[in-house]
Amino acid sequence: MRLSRRRFLKFTGLTAASVLTGSLVEACRRGPTQALPTLSPEDMTATVEAQGVTVSTPIAGKTNVTWWTHNNPAFVEANKEMIRRFEEANPEIHIVYQYFPYDVFINKLQAGYRAGTVADMQQMFGTWVTEYAKNGLLDPVPDTLAASLEERFWPAALGAYKYQGKYYGLPNEYNLENGGMLVNPKLLQEAGYSEPPTTWEQLVEYAQKLTKRDAQGNLQQVGFAFTNPDSPTFLLLELILEQGGTYWAADGVHVDFSTDAAKMAWQVETELITKYKVDMPGAYTGDSYEVFFRGQAAMAMRGPWAISAGREEFPEFKFIYAEIPPYREPRKFAAESGWGEVVNAKADPKVKEAAWKFIEFMHRDENMRDWNTITFTIPSLKSLQNDAQILAKAPELKVAFDVIPAGQWVGPVQNRDRFWQTISDALTAVALGQMSAADALRDAEQKINAMIDEYVGP
Repeated sequence: MRLSRRRFLKFTGLTAASVLTGSLVEACRRGPTQALPTLSPEDMTATVEAQGVTVSTPIAGKTNVTWWTHNNPAFVEANKEMIRRFEEANPEIHIVYQYFPYDVFINKLQAGYRAGTVADMQQMFGTWVTEYAKNGLLDPVPDTLAASLEERFWPAALGAYKYQGKYYGLPNEYNLENGGMLVNPKLLQEAGYSEPPTTWEQLVEYAQKLTKRDAQGNLQQVGFAFTNPDSPTFLLLELILEQGGTYWAADGVHVDFSTDAAKMAWQVETELITKYKVDMPGAYTGDSYEVFFRGQAAMAMRGPWAISAGREEFPEFKFIYAEIPPYREPRKFAAESGWGEVVNAKADPKVKEAAWKFIEFMHRDENMRDWNTITFTIPSLKSLQNDAQILAKAPELKVAFDVIPAGQWVGPVQNRDRFWQTISDALTAVALGQMSAADALRDAEQKINAMIDEYVGP
């Protein structure tokens, strides 16, 4: 699998999510008499029929609400705490909780919605929500709760939960990949720098000086590691937005990389490799945060999840988390909508009412504060920006809190994995001299738009 934030969550990866979400959409469009996309008997046994971990079972005399999530330990811990608090305050309602390995969970969602056996409520990644809602599978947020969502939640966190003017879930987190980087202060000091760079020009200067190669030209130390599966796309979109441009075509559906802003953004990004030579696709194994924590990169672009990931895997490593200077002021970037709660449209009305009551309870400030703290995620609630209790436990998140107002929802990317992979492949083709930067950008635009056409038509 590709290394990403989802690896830190101990998942199989967003690749499976994107592909399987696409399969679900196609199955729903084909109608109720058509079969699901074919799975081998081994896959069926290992995934769709897997039972996961049953935390609780129905209790007679109570309103039982079934809830499915993935099995990341921190998320499970936080979810259990939310159940405990809610049931203590609402003894007439019981949350019947099961969690599954990530790949199993995605297959359970696909098969369950297809067969009408899905849980009443699920913890779903925001990028998938729009497609499920489009196919009539999710219950709209009740009007009384929906009325305050735009006031309470960050637009980037909320964006994918909205379809045709209605919301279909509440986000738990702000899925952030821009604005922050891991910095090795020891390497900076050895190069004569006392502080991280504060301008884009300084970032490039630092990165050049901090890049080291052997006599054969092989990278020994990466100046600015960003060639992971996620960062090339997030960086490109940020560079476009900060020039006042957009990556969407006039129809709001397809991408347009033919603008001056897109061409300049791509030049700036590719020149980090071709001109300044501060990183190189394939030059090291593992993710950019891993090469950083192995002491082989001075700076690495990664979201704040990498702080916890690094501490878990490399507990003795000394580092700081610093703001990546924007290419142009004011900072602007695109972000995906992260994990949140949705409700099955076909659940019993009384059960749906109870499910939304739980979701409302979970998204109160005092509960979301603890959920985000336990899971080390950025709050989706505006009211928790720079929250003193969160910062007391995770002071490094101050960088994230400072940049999140600059984010906007990335938009309807359709198959997320193919979108991101296309940009990554284009960058690699330029880096290896297989394509010119201009040709690679045009090719990426054509491939992404062809992918979009598969989902929505030309």
